[in-house]
Amino acid sequence: MKKDSILNDLRPADLVLILIVLLTIVFSISYYLSSKPNSQVYIYKDNWLVGVCSLKNDKIIKIDSHNIVEIKKGKVRMKYADCPDKRCVKQGFTNSMPIICLPNKVIIEIRNNGEQKKLILH
Repeated sequence: MKKDSILNDLRPADLVLILIVLLTIVFSISYYLSSKPNSQVYIYKDNWLVGVCSLKNDKIIKIDSHNIVEIKKGKVRMKYADCPDKRCVKQGFTNSMPIICLPNKVIIEIRNNGEQKKLILH
């Protein structure tokens, strides 16, 4: 079997398809990893808006005696929660997915400026 036999079997359409797939992967990864420049963190407690913070500024926010939120390097996480399962803490840092602590009724949303989606229904 020849060493170059696989390359000899490729047609121009195959090469175009491989190039399209590789470009799609590169653009998807770059879009996913890039943090939105105007993103805001909306923190809700018991269905009330507690605060809005920018993802640009690193800070630690104590919501109450049960929850502490950390914003760092364009991402947010639940740093501390006294709920039994601690799923919100285990979720780690995110810049796109909401963080929800059901036992303490805390919701953290990330929205771009001007974006009107709302996770909570009143």
